Amino acid sequence: MLNAAAIILCAGKGTRMNDDSKNKVCFDCAGVPVIKRIISNMRAGGVSRFVIVIGHKAYSVMDCLDGEEGVVYAYQKEQKGTGHAAMCGLRALTTVGYEGPVIVSMGDKIVATEVVSGLLERASTAKAVWGVQPIGSNFNGGRVIVADGRPFGIVEFPDAALMALADVDPADYQRKLDEIGLNKKKAAAVIKKAAAERPSGVRRLCGRDFSAAEVLGTPYANAATYCFDSREVMRAISMLRSDNAQGEIYLTDTLEYFASKDEAELYEIKSGDQLLTYSTKPELRRMSLHFMRRASELIAEISRGGADGMLSSLYPDGIEEEKLRYVGLLEFFIKKYGDRKVVITRAPGRINLMGRHIDHRGGGVNVMATDKDTVFVSSPRDDDTVNIANADAAYPERSFSIGETLDIAPHENWLGYLDEARVKAKLAESAGDWSNYVKSAVLRAQLESEYPLCGMDIAVSGNIPVAAGLSSSSAMVVAAMEAVVSLNCMNISDRQFIDLCGEGEWFVGSRGGSGDHAAMKCCKKGRMIHLGFKPFEVGEQASFSEKYAVLVANSMIKSKKSEGSRDKFNAKVAAYEFAFMIIKKNYPDLDLREFRDIAKVRPYSKIYEILKSLPDTMTRGGVKALLPEYSESLARIFSTHADPGVYELRGVALFGISECLRSERFMGLLNEGEYARIGEMMKISHNGDRVGPGGIGDEELDRLARENADAALQSGAYGCSTEQIDALCDLLDSTDGVLGSEMVGAGLGGCVVALIEKDKTESIIDAVNAGYYDKHGYPRSAHVYSASAGSYAIF
Repeated sequence: MLNAAAIILCAGKGTRMNDDSKNKVCFDCAGVPVIKRIISNMRAGGVSRFVIVIGHKAYSVMDCLDGEEGVVYAYQKEQKGTGHAAMCGLRALTTVGYEGPVIVSMGDKIVATEVVSGLLERASTAKAVWGVQPIGSNFNGGRVIVADGRPFGIVEFPDAALMALADVDPADYQRKLDEIGLNKKKAAAVIKKAAAERPSGVRRLCGRDFSAAEVLGTPYANAATYCFDSREVMRAISMLRSDNAQGEIYLTDTLEYFASKDEAELYEIKSGDQLLTYSTKPELRRMSLHFMRRASELIAEISRGGADGMLSSLYPDGIEEEKLRYVGLLEFFIKKYGDRKVVITRAPGRINLMGRHIDHRGGGVNVMATDKDTVFVSSPRDDDTVNIANADAAYPERSFSIGETLDIAPHENWLGYLDEARVKAKLAESAGDWSNYVKSAVLRAQLESEYPLCGMDIAVSGNIPVAAGLSSSSAMVVAAMEAVVSLNCMNISDRQFIDLCGEGEWFVGSRGGSGDHAAMKCCKKGRMIHLGFKPFEVGEQASFSEKYAVLVANSMIKSKKSEGSRDKFNAKVAAYEFAFMIIKKNYPDLDLREFRDIAKVRPYSKIYEILKSLPDTMTRGGVKALLPEYSESLARIFSTHADPGVYELRGVALFGISECLRSERFMGLLNEGEYARIGEMMKISHNGDRVGPGGIGDEELDRLARENADAALQSGAYGCSTEQIDALCDLLDSTDGVLGSEMVGAGLGGCVVALIEKDKTESIIDAVNAGYYDKHGYPRSAHVYSASAGSYAIF
């Protein structure tokens, strides 16, 4: 039967999910919200009209179904039972003039298409078709009483258990309920009720008495999925009473009404796969496995071209090469772990054109994701072991237990765990190991989750240049987090995801922000995007003009945050911290909340006055003497890095202030087509990172103050470049067609990014090859990069 209607009950609170961020029907199940899976199956089974009964977190359901055809809503203001909720939906159908068969089901049940069509087919001969399951498939469900080949009604399992106590000595109540199989919580309520009033061992349904043995011996449990004649079920519900302990109207009570008129039929749902249900996140995790595909199935789909659309959008210049990479990784997974159900997650590299070294200070970034990425193929395990194998043999296989790793030290909170001496010692033993980036995501996610995460078997492939400033390490964290979140149905917001990634990467020792992770998660194909922090927000997006391109040249000087450069990186972050503490102390009237707020001070001359109040450099002893009120914070900051001797406060602070301003102006210049000015700002920004003296003298600050000089056009002195990177930038900036260049990434090695005229790409690359790569004997590594999509999971 086609063009039928369905009422889906989605008004409940779903308290057992332990997550009130949205209605439980909106949680993802293998990458698709549960409610969308329900509707998709029902459409395929013959339903075209949907009434969604909403109540708790109603807006989340409506947002989730925005654009879905044939959907209307009925609001259940108060929770008065399933019968009342169904009546709300039936009234909505009446207002649109619908009469005919209507399926009624719950928002936490995914009903198979063949069940939907089977219920509708039976509706041609019965006013009520009752979905039932074998007791073994739904042991705690209400017992559907059947005699002489026809149904009589439903007795809820706790009520059936109560009946069984009629002839039992009170001292044996618990033993009897254990024998029946009633869970402890419900058993306690049943015993309390039996103690208050001696239970009856008989239940009358449709004029016939049934004993406890007959009720408990029935082969069927209620599946809470029904098909009714819409007019007749309204009559049935209107006759129901709410004189029960909960004061609610139960849809199950209508079975007796239809059975008494011989208008009810049962429809047996024989397979557990035909009716999937959940009440908790672990149950949703198990349900998701049903919709995942085996590695061999994904290989077949990719090989026959079924994934060409997705792959071409990610890799416009190399789809055939990428198909081979994906198939090769899936085959590698099968070789390591067997042909299992898997999820593919990928995280791109990122390029930040403006807003370097400031995301952890609350500054913004202007980024694009690249078409180079890290790809994970992951399968869930029944234990908490995480096995990691890399398709690149240079990275040895690793394995760890989530619980055992966390149990190294107390772990009530993430920072406390990281500061434990035993954790630091373990990390020191494995410094630089690639698996620590996977651990960082898994462990941080586990501390965020209220239930144990599943273990995983993981195969990895990546083509982002390592230690080159394109965030290959952060891509590892993000791809791992995508796998963790997907396989465990964590259903967190993008903001939560980004925070977990950023904080998780502290595990390897660097205490930076989450700008790289945000870029990887939020970027869109073909777009530059501005991201703000503290709080996180996705700002403007813009496309590049076809006349210009982004070129990335690898200096071939590696900078590994997990090794020596971590200390230098964290020392720069510390310089920001100390400068901000001093400024807040010297200028309490400014009420500064984040470092970036200094960039908002006007006139600019006031900024230079503020900077002049800072010592140009300070030792640790000087910092402690000047800021005794911050002693605990200072100890924490000092613990993140080796003593650099002196901290360059003014140069770092001026760079950060000016970079915050440049970052805020970037999108406006891009939208106005001011590419030459963007190029000049890139040069200014890189000048602040050049190797050389970092001091900013009083005379220079006095001059800038007298001129009220635009702070966005000052370089400051952050000093995270290398001589090779400076030379590469100088070469590019002197080449025709290059508007500007700068170091990309945290620094101390890596890549240079340049804004170039697209029609001069070939000559620019020739100049870089001759003047840098061939000159120094390095492999040629300058390429134009495309703006790709952000990270996500592929089921």
